[in-house]
Amino acid sequence: MRSSWFGSAVVVTALIVLSWSAPAEACSRVAMSGIRGFQTLPADGSRVPRSTALWIRSDLPMGDAVSTATVKDASAVKLLDERGRSVGLSPTSVRVTGEQVATLFVLRPTTLLDANTNYRIEHEGVVVARFSTSEEVDQQPPPLPVARVAQVAGERTSAYGCGGPSAVTVSLDSPGDVNFLVRSDEKGATMPGQALAVTGGATDLTAVAVPEGTVDLRVVTFDLSGNMTMAPEKLVTFVPPEGAGCSAVPTGALAGALALVGLVRRRRAR
Repeated sequence: MRSSWFGSAVVVTALIVLSWSAPAEACSRVAMSGIRGFQTLPADGSRVPRSTALWIRSDLPMGDAVSTATVKDASAVKLLDERGRSVGLSPTSVRVTGEQVATLFVLRPTTLLDANTNYRIEHEGVVVARFSTSEEVDQQPPPLPVARVAQVAGERTSAYGCGGPSAVTVSLDSPGDVNFLVRSDEKGATMPGQALAVTGGATDLTAVAVPEGTVDLRVVTFDLSGNMTMAPEKLVTFVPPEGAGCSAVPTGALAGALALVGLVRRRRAR
């Protein structure tokens, strides 16, 4: 009897230890922002209108495409011509919400850039991107964005730290150079003060960590020169309450626990 009780205690203890210790690493993840895959614009090696603006995210991808730099002050970003002369820039910014708040800086040259000229963008002396200008001055708004809600997911949680934030994905049939997903009551005929998500030329906009309940959204799209078009229709969606997250015990841990149960049973059979 004592042997049987001891064997059962060993099994129960092992299952508890496995379920407590293993999932913490398996379910760990980095907090997400509403800025996904957005690279510096103008893109490296591109040819753009003389009226182009610079679009820089606060967690700035560097030229090697591996490292990033944190831009706390837009004045740390410089635009230089092929002779090394600095171009005056007028900064504005958009606060992008999410689990991790980020900022998109929009830096407009104070005068038109020279035609057929090479430029480089630098942050604290490091080249971020190089581009050249055409003779064009772009004053036309981009095509009207055609948008639809493609997917809605509520927050997923569990006692073991796994799961993820709520997410709303909007699909665009005609994305512009820069696309924002904003709440429908966001006002202004130029740059939104805040946004739920932003992409550069992508067909999907995903906002994360959206509070549960009814959410009215709208898409605003820009071209490189900052010309804007806003989708006239509201996108009405409902974010459900939080749901169950991932399984508490990973496959490897569960297999080990089952093997231990089998071993105790064989000992009992003897």
